[in-house]
Amino acid sequence: MKKIFTNIAAVSAFAVVSTVTAYADDLQSISGKWSLKKTVDGNAITQAVEIKKDKFTFSVKNSDGNTVLYAEGSVKVEKLSPFKSIKFFDIKAGRSATETESVDEVRQGIYQVEDGTWTLASNFDAERDQKPTVDVYSKVTN
Repeated sequence: MKKIFTNIAAVSAFAVVSTVTAYADDLQSISGKWSLKKTVDGNAITQAVEIKKDKFTFSVKNSDGNTVLYAEGSVKVEKLSPFKSIKFFDIKAGRSATETESVDEVRQGIYQVEDGTWTLASNFDAERDQKPTVDVYSKVTN
């Protein structure tokens, strides 16, 4: 009986370590700066996301380079069977980094990282004013 308990404990410990390692690897794969340019309602914008450890910043700039939306908060990634999920929470948002307010909302999406791109499916998790989108960000290299 002791041997069975020891084996179960060992397998459980391995599963926990594997999950933590997979989580760290997934978060590492999206760490850094990402950017994309697109047109929304006829207006050219640039979206930028930066992931550092378990924190994110997000900004939207218009064609003149002025920030029209800024957000920051915490980020967490999870594996959901064949999908990779990302959750943005503890969000503060506003017109700039100095003009933010807490947002009582959690945003969750599905993503894939491949060959210097980060494909993110957003706004599928809840009904919102914004339509669901699939955006392809490019890694920003300095």
